[in-house]
Amino acid sequence: MPPSSIIASHSQSPLPRSGREKVAILLLALGEMGPKLLQKFDASDIKNIMGSATAIGKVDRQDLEILVDDFAAKFAQAIGLGTDFESIKSLLEQAFSPAELSKMLGGQILQSQEPAWRKFVLGLENTLVPYLLDEHPQTVAFVLSKLDPDFAARCLSILPGDFRLTVARRLLKIQKVAKEMEDIVERALQRDLLMKGDAGLETEGRNRLATMLNKLEREESASILAGVAAWRPEEAAKLKQLIFTFEDIGKLSQAARLALFDKLQTEQVIAALRGMDSAIKEVALSSLGARARRMVEAELASDKGVRTKEGDAARNTIASLVLTMSQRGELELPSGDDPAP
Repeated sequence: MPPSSIIASHSQSPLPRSGREKVAILLLALGEMGPKLLQKFDASDIKNIMGSATAIGKVDRQDLEILVDDFAAKFAQAIGLGTDFESIKSLLEQAFSPAELSKMLGGQILQSQEPAWRKFVLGLENTLVPYLLDEHPQTVAFVLSKLDPDFAARCLSILPGDFRLTVARRLLKIQKVAKEMEDIVERALQRDLLMKGDAGLETEGRNRLATMLNKLEREESASILAGVAAWRPEEAAKLKQLIFTFEDIGKLSQAARLALFDKLQTEQVIAALRGMDSAIKEVALSSLGARARRMVEAELASDKGVRTKEGDAARNTIASLVLTMSQRGELELPSGDDPAP
């Protein structure tokens, strides 16, 4: 993804034009068609157009393009004509056979030219959100502003607390960006997230989100999981199977704990248990051999219950080891609802 410095507006708004001025400009732009259309106007209409001609001034390319786009959109709306990708795709499919379309346009062009923003639908938030967490809040706000509002709201609700607030503030004052910059972001999303099949995309997204949640504080992770469960309980259940924190060691089976602590250094265990409550300490101590237990108990005798950065790092390392062992089939993670023994 590009840095957020590219998400900035470099264009200036065109001069405001009256309806009569817009008509005069469009007639001039039509060239030979202009006089033919004028013959369809009545005398009062022509008089009004002529009266506005002196106020038109210089019309640059950008002004004209905006006027044409505005006219086309309003005309299509007035007659109920769809002008989006799906409408054009449907028209082509009615006019040509699949073989003819493939020969003219290439096998994937009808899919690949659809804007990336429209491809993100409910269910893909677990893929997009972890990807966006590495980006500047301004970039995230821009991406969310381009998405379907319902989908964007889901994504916003999953973002961690402080980051979510920062993005929300930027959404309030998001500005239009240069087309070139928008294309860069869209291509990055297409390349990094949308080139895979739906099944692979969903699995990868779930793994990304689980990795993010495993790095958050327990309370913050639980809050996000609760939000996911509110609208996709089956997805939340799958996520819980991929999430593990050091405080969950009591939910592991005795056999799993023995396998885990057999791989740990005594110093790691001591650091991880400093600042923990007595229940977690007892669970860990019960998983150690007699000699190792005596050494750990001796070191923890002077523990004042204060959590340290060294302890946090040790707990994260142990939690990551549990997930690795689970992926290797060396132990089984508890379900999210398993009570601690």
